[in-house]
Amino acid sequence: MTVTALPAQVAATRPRPAVTAFTTQIICFAFYLFVLSIPYEFSDRDASSFPIEIPTAVGALFLATTFLAPSASFGRLTRAARWFLVYFYAFLVAAAISGRDHVATVANGADYWLEVSKMLASLVELFLIFCIGRNLMRSQTVAVRALATFAVACIARAAMPFLGILTTLHKVQTGGTRVSALGQNSNHAAMILGAGLIVMVGLSFGHFRKTWWRKPVTGAALIGFLAYAVANTGSRGGLLAVALGILAFLFQSGDLRHLARNMALAVLLIGAIAVAAYNSEVMRNRMEDTLETGTLTGRELIYPTVVGMIVERPFFGWGPANNKYELGRRLEERVRRRRGTHNSVLEVLSATGLVSAIPFLMGTWFCFLSAWRARKGPDGTLPLALAVTAMASNMSGDWFITPLFWFALSYAQAGEDHAADLAALSPPRSPGLSGRNVTPAQM
Repeated sequence: MTVTALPAQVAATRPRPAVTAFTTQIICFAFYLFVLSIPYEFSDRDASSFPIEIPTAVGALFLATTFLAPSASFGRLTRAARWFLVYFYAFLVAAAISGRDHVATVANGADYWLEVSKMLASLVELFLIFCIGRNLMRSQTVAVRALATFAVACIARAAMPFLGILTTLHKVQTGGTRVSALGQNSNHAAMILGAGLIVMVGLSFGHFRKTWWRKPVTGAALIGFLAYAVANTGSRGGLLAVALGILAFLFQSGDLRHLARNMALAVLLIGAIAVAAYNSEVMRNRMEDTLETGTLTGRELIYPTVVGMIVERPFFGWGPANNKYELGRRLEERVRRRRGTHNSVLEVLSATGLVSAIPFLMGTWFCFLSAWRARKGPDGTLPLALAVTAMASNMSGDWFITPLFWFALSYAQAGEDHAADLAALSPPRSPGLSGRNVTPAQM
């Protein structure tokens, strides 16, 4: 099925943004601009000359434009959104309670409440973008344009090291060099480029309307390029997340013919990623080192230590940011004052405890359910594959305060709306019939 604007009979029963209004077009353009900025987090920037991230600045611009047409931007809060609101409240409560004993942060000369305020401000901005983005992407046209914009941005970002533009190189002891750009953490870069690869798979092989660069042959070449870029980051977790995202395409509802097609395509894609990883010296060496020694670049020490911290303070945690300083102190870090937990679940539990982890996980779970239900809609399994990739990346890194994570969740929620719209248009099934007048994407 090609992706077009929503039919009039659906729009009459389910209010949604009017994408033809001039003011709404401005909002949509700002949204695309925000999506375009996601791969370009300049984490190694000079804070004195440019104090905020590029996506943060563009996201603020996007939010400012939403007041031009509030009815097209803001909609009813979903169950996931309501759970995330509970998480924010619990975040503040846990931060206030833990703030009375932020010894590690103070000992390292950091301002506890300043760091907490920055984290909360980023989360609030991303939450608003999550809600508004979902409302805008209830229009399939807006959703596909946003996905195409993200794919193009990832391709351009992947090309930067090959063109020598703001390249970041990091030699590793196992041999080889991890390649990134803009000073980005290599694992973070792998998550972003891997998500771009997944989106390219969906746009190229799903039943979306094709432009020349999203046709299967051209799309396959771009997918191979992104796979090579992911391999060059040397991120084992990023590679695994992409593989899981590709496997998620197998859960498309449909007949045996489409299942066989998707299985064959998944095997080819995973094979291509395996070849790219083997031909990358840094990825090959790091994988062999893990298999031979069991090392996970310090995670084998970090995870047990974080679990011990959680057991000590299970309900309200150690405080946002402060948990990282406490972890660095326990690991006796001599170079870094703080140490990341490298897992979003452990990060939330150690920072703000069960009181905030439960609503955060509930909100994430409802987004995953939305992605699962979207399989029967015109988007097929792309929302599920993108959500799985983002969530799997967060099992080896604490990237939940990043634009990509919330963009993936908002698309999952919009994909469920698309499936509901398609079900409303489909006639009742007759005995012995298995088809619909409108066929959802089979990828």
